[in-house]
Amino acid sequence: MRIAVLSLHTSPAAQPGQGDAGGMNVYVRATAAELARAGHTVEIFTADPLAPTTGTVELAPGVRLHQLDTSARDKTALADDVPALAAALAAHPAYAGCELIWAHYWISALAGLALTEHPTPAPTPGPRLVVSFHTIAAVKDRDTGAALEPAQRRHAEERIAAGADLLVANTEAEAADMVDLLGADPARVVTAMPGVDLATFTPGPLHTARRAVGEQDADLLLLYVGRMQHVKGTDTAVEALAALARFDPMLAARTRLVMLGAASGEGTDPAAVSARIDAAGLHGRVEILPPVPAAVLADWYRAVDLVLVPSRSESFGFAAAEAQACGAPVVASAVGGLTHVVEAGRTGLLIAEDDPLTWAEGIEALLCDPAARARMGAAAAQRAREFDWRTCAATVLAAVPAAPDALPGTAEARGGGPR
Repeated sequence: MRIAVLSLHTSPAAQPGQGDAGGMNVYVRATAAELARAGHTVEIFTADPLAPTTGTVELAPGVRLHQLDTSARDKTALADDVPALAAALAAHPAYAGCELIWAHYWISALAGLALTEHPTPAPTPGPRLVVSFHTIAAVKDRDTGAALEPAQRRHAEERIAAGADLLVANTEAEAADMVDLLGADPARVVTAMPGVDLATFTPGPLHTARRAVGEQDADLLLLYVGRMQHVKGTDTAVEALAALARFDPMLAARTRLVMLGAASGEGTDPAAVSARIDAAGLHGRVEILPPVPAAVLADWYRAVDLVLVPSRSESFGFAAAEAQACGAPVVASAVGGLTHVVEAGRTGLLIAEDDPLTWAEGIEALLCDPAARARMGAAAAQRAREFDWRTCAATVLAAVPAAPDALPGTAEARGGGPR
């Protein structure tokens, strides 16, 4: 089968942890590779204005990445350019003959809807539309307690939920949100747990990893991985270390926090985080470093005592899953997909609020208990074996509804009729 994968606002070739690149980029690239390994031809399309590639490049055997031209210079402008992008896709030679569209994020999904809603000139139904939201505006607003997402996005996601042939949820919690908040038909929602690259993210000796990342002299080491955003809880990570210094100064003096991340187009940026670090009196005990490739990131996970994932909203939590695969205990927010990734008390801790003192107490409990960290690390590596990309891709493909015998261009041919 020929499959068109739409990742318009961010290129799967981009380095996760900066700009708009994050777990979704990992997801798109990994699932595309699995689809190709299963014998399908995969054409990925992006319009990312900051993409590191141009034209057409091969990402993996059977997977090609195509850069679409656009005048948009950011994600907001890209959403307004959807009609032109859909037209460019329809005319692109690599799109011809595609039987399935897998759209990632609401901007790509809107373009997918535009492609499937037009009457099909051929005597066969048009491609089926599969959508992975990755994040949902209504969920982010609910979890952060603020209406931060534009109305354009909220309305678009409701329309996408009604028009797509299949919606892909990372967890049962996200599937429930699609039904409850977007009005999706439960029969058109499939839950497919994302995977982890278990060839790269593997357990290993702490001291070896510390030498690899230049931290051989570190005592107690904490790690945050991700973009510098309020929704990712960068402020909580810093304030938790400050709180630890207030009620356990001796432990805090032994502890450093490394943050691997960069600026994003929304929310907090590294300059704001640096100012918060200085205001908290943590200069020299918190270090912000740029994001790194997966092989180096795996060394960081293996090198630390705890990984902090203080997100205020999270559909899955790739940092938590990758950290566990490397045998690192995780302290994470009890939100969204993180409650499925982290097994509370077994592979790490789940914190039900973003209060820095509560976070500091959880961090202290594990830093003072090496035996508990060792048990959790071993259980975390075992848990990570359940995150399998091949199963994820196969689950999605198996759930795609077959094209009914209907006239091209009708609601039934596009998946709009009853199942």
